[in-house]
Amino acid sequence: MKHTLLFLLSLFFYVHISAQEKIIVQGTYPNIFVQHKVAKGETLYSISRLYNYTPSQLAKQNGMSENDVLSVDKILKIGLAKNNFTQDGQGAEDEVLIPIYYIVQRGETLFRISQNFGKIRIDFLREWNNITNDAVRVEQRIAIGHLKVDKKNANIVLDRIINEATEDNTIVKNEPEPQPQPTVTTKEEPEPTPITTSNDDEGFFVTSYAVNGNNLNIKTGTAATFKSTSGWTDRKYYVLINDIPAGTIVRITTNNNRSICAKVLGALPEMKENKNLLLRLSNAGAAVLRITDAKFDVKVSYAK
Repeated sequence: MKHTLLFLLSLFFYVHISAQEKIIVQGTYPNIFVQHKVAKGETLYSISRLYNYTPSQLAKQNGMSENDVLSVDKILKIGLAKNNFTQDGQGAEDEVLIPIYYIVQRGETLFRISQNFGKIRIDFLREWNNITNDAVRVEQRIAIGHLKVDKKNANIVLDRIINEATEDNTIVKNEPEPQPQPTVTTKEEPEPTPITTSNDDEGFFVTSYAVNGNNLNIKTGTAATFKSTSGWTDRKYYVLINDIPAGTIVRITTNNNRSICAKVLGALPEMKENKNLLLRLSNAGAAVLRITDAKFDVKVSYAK
């Protein structure tokens, strides 16, 4: 169960991560990596700390000197190794696990993917990807392990790491310069809509809340959201909140009298963006609550 709980910690942070925004592994095992887009003020030292490397190790991976100054928007390779990558769902209590995905190629099975990525246990692959057999689809995204990140750095990593939504805009490709095209009007794609069974559906964890729902504690305050791949289809909503043990099921109610039940992942990371916040809720949960503002008032109830 420990690897299951820690995997759930990976399903998180900031405003809307959709099914198209998975972080895709690069390279060939064991030389696999993800990519980090440099922001203003970042150095090899600060970035290496995010991914549990020394500056010299990160510089070597990218053919640089550790004294080099990084330009904004430069793309760095971040090697996935034992120091920052797990394929058994295990991590320390102060770590968050971020799923890393592989895109299935023609003719591959779950067993073949397991063998190609260090002989991952098949039962782990099934659990992480919510599948029951070895059949997979071409182009399907399959989680093959997790990037281990200190909780206090998780928001930064997710903001900088390249995912499917950003990679086409950040990776330089040797392609011909595009010719001018006629101006067309495009319609912005809507955010994914969570699947619910009724207007009163409070999510997957509501039955657990009902079992432990007597003698309630109440908290009120301001909330914000974090990105999560969870909740859009499985109705599993998660929350970061201080002073409530991880694993606790809480009910979150908004001023519009809508409510959901969510599982506590852990405490809010100590950073200025979280100052004066009571909690951060996974964005799928906020969508069910019909929240459109960046910050909103909530009431939280949970069993004593």
